[in-house]
Amino acid sequence: MINCEQDLLVNLIELSPRNARRKFRQSIFESWEWKCAYCDKDLDEKSATIDHILPKFKGGHNVKSNMICSCSKCNRSKGSVLLEDWYNPSNSYYSEERLGKIKHWIEDIVLLLSLYLQIKQLRT
Repeated sequence: MINCEQDLLVNLIELSPRNARRKFRQSIFESWEWKCAYCDKDLDEKSATIDHILPKFKGGHNVKSNMICSCSKCNRSKGSVLLEDWYNPSNSYYSEERLGKIKHWIEDIVLLLSLYLQIKQLRT
């Protein structure tokens, strides 16, 4: 399982870039139990997409804390709109519980990366 971007880098050394990318995406899908983070729809390998929480168009990066499992309908609907502007009570799929899970996802990944960097500094 890939827990942070450093794991992706390790996999790039051990795997081909294509397989490392596939494994990285797979870890995101598995973390969300193959369900759309926005509407909770069950997904499979053909219907699952990755959405950038902060769109790349608006400065978002390809890091795990900014990438989320999404169905294609929600991904297209959100487009390059900010999460707070799109995923709110006016959205028919909106759920306070899912919004909390998305925010928790962002915080957990950032915390894991921060802890990893602290441990790395202690070892050097």
